[in-house]
Amino acid sequence: MRPTLLRVLTDLYVQRLAHTPDEERRYTELALRLLDAVDVPTRVAVATRLARLPSPPPRVVRYLARDLPEVAASLRPHPLSRPSAAADAPAPVAPLHPAPTPVAPGIPAKAHTITETPGVVGSSAASDLNERFFAANAHERRLILLNFDIVVPPAAGRIGVSRDPSVGQRLEAAALGRNREGFAQQLALALRIARAQAQRIARDDLGETVAVAAKALGLRRDMLCRILMFINPAVGHSVERIYALAALYDEMSTTAAEGMVAIWQALPRSDLAGAKYQPASWDDTRSRARPATSIQHAPAAPRTSEQRNAS
Repeated sequence: MRPTLLRVLTDLYVQRLAHTPDEERRYTELALRLLDAVDVPTRVAVATRLARLPSPPPRVVRYLARDLPEVAASLRPHPLSRPSAAADAPAPVAPLHPAPTPVAPGIPAKAHTITETPGVVGSSAASDLNERFFAANAHERRLILLNFDIVVPPAAGRIGVSRDPSVGQRLEAAALGRNREGFAQQLALALRIARAQAQRIARDDLGETVAVAAKALGLRRDMLCRILMFINPAVGHSVERIYALAALYDEMSTTAAEGMVAIWQALPRSDLAGAKYQPASWDDTRSRARPATSIQHAPAAPRTSEQRNAS
């Protein structure tokens, strides 16, 4: 799982030309820890990507510049790869920024407010990152999401999603009615993503993408559990899987969830050209969903204090 994590985080890191000292320090610490345990092709890929930056992390560049010739080749012309007293000086350490406050569903917000989000990555880069995430296993996805805020795209925190409290009710009603198409439709409208991507999220047999969507939309934890129980049998038939995803929901920052949604929003969205947000009174006549209150006992997944671990 280490090569996948390192490749994804590096791909995200190089999307921005400038980083704060805190972001650079976080990426440096994680990259140096992972570089010791990944294969040569992964180290070559990381070196090639960092070589494109005008100011890549100095310690990571020097590490790779001392690696095998095929790894160091792309970084050899870079000034930071040359030994010097200044380069060997330790980088200043900035204090950790406070954890972002999750968006609570009870926060007053104007219903149906949706704003367009400027692209944080190109559609090609977004497609590549999206494919990497869907190809990752559950352990890799968890590590990516728990370390995502190190290199989160700049638009995170300003993504254009619906803050209408009724969104969660419609998503839950579609899930309880096993109306996967209706669920995908509502998810696409709420997150402002392509319907094909929303359908892929609804069909995701591991479920992390549904947890990401719930976190970004500010859905309640118990609502997420009920959705997971019914939206996909591959997830809903495993109590352990629901517990694991609920724990991930607790550990994952809102910033990380919004960063992933920002990537989804950067994907091609041709089917959104004529899409309009549905009013709160919208009723999916195809759905045979029971009211959300009909399920009174959802799994109460234990909260976890497990620290982020990239190993």
